[in-house]
Amino acid sequence: MVSVVLAVFNEEQRLDKTVRSILEQTFKNFEFIIIDDGSTDHTLKLLKEYEQRDKRIILLINHENLGLTKSINKGLKIARGDYIARIDGGDKAHPDRIKTQIEFMENNPAVYMVGTFAYWIDNTNKIIGRCRFPIEPEQVRKKIFGQTSVALHPSLLIRRALFAKIGLFDERYKTSMEYELYHRTISNNLDIANIPDYLMYILRDNKGVSVDKIKTEFINQFKIRSRYLFSMLTLCNVYNTVFSFIFIITPTFILRKIVDVRINFTKST
Repeated sequence: MVSVVLAVFNEEQRLDKTVRSILEQTFKNFEFIIIDDGSTDHTLKLLKEYEQRDKRIILLINHENLGLTKSINKGLKIARGDYIARIDGGDKAHPDRIKTQIEFMENNPAVYMVGTFAYWIDNTNKIIGRCRFPIEPEQVRKKIFGQTSVALHPSLLIRRALFAKIGLFDERYKTSMEYELYHRTISNNLDIANIPDYLMYILRDNKGVSVDKIKTEFINQFKIRSRYLFSMLTLCNVYNTVFSFIFIITPTFILRKIVDVRINFTKST
């Protein structure tokens, strides 16, 4: 019924808790597609061991690093489940996560994608913050242009029918690929919702947080807003698109402060 898709690159130190959190779900009817994206550490060795221990695991191997978007799409192309569940390396799912999301989707046939609330955790699994999103589809629709995200990508459960209707993740985006998918979903008058339960634990160790990465995300989000603006044209959406352009031309030293504030706010929320 469900295909869980996980793409990893050099995650040997953080992989076990992620894999175990899926294998120990109270909902058992799933296949677990894991894509090793050209890892150079012992990640692939560990994945082969997991594959031997649990027949639900399907291991795909990229012999070179393709990036997250292409790797996820590779998994989606062979997925057999009616639903696609996402998770990222280092993150953990609550044991009832998939069960709760399946029940929600079965009771809400108009919703094509559902996320959850989440706790931010550090490397010791200590909770350092909370992550919340708009709940109802109409709230998501109203806030899609005004927020950097309206759902948490690693928490998503998606009807496979969505990809048949509108296509896979856009491989032009190495980051913000889920943000583009949210816009494409809503522009096709399909609903996104969030369950207000904390069903994910998202690792926040600041690994990879940099001005360059943040600026790339800002640029991609501006491109995505501009691309979908005319199909969702409102004064508020025009304002948010123009406002997002400001971040692209913001000097680096100011972006550095934004990154620092963002990290500290997350830890104190």
